[in-house]
Amino acid sequence: MTRVPTSKHDFAEGDRVRAQRRPEFPDGTVLRLMDLGYLLVRWDSDVLETAHHSELTKVANGAPQK
Repeated sequence: MTRVPTSKHDFAEGDRVRAQRRPEFPDGTVLRLMDLGYLLVRWDSDVLETAHHSELTKVANGAPQK
């Protein structure tokens, strides 16, 4: 299994995230860290999807984190 080290992307299970290039999407929660830098995300609209870490930003209290 080839996982991207968390030091490369800083995401963890349970993190709240937002899709940077899909502003119409609701925020979501990281359910699982997967291979090659992908994360399993459950969006607040109950859609389950894999997304690459480079497409996501962390969210805290409804505002993106830097």
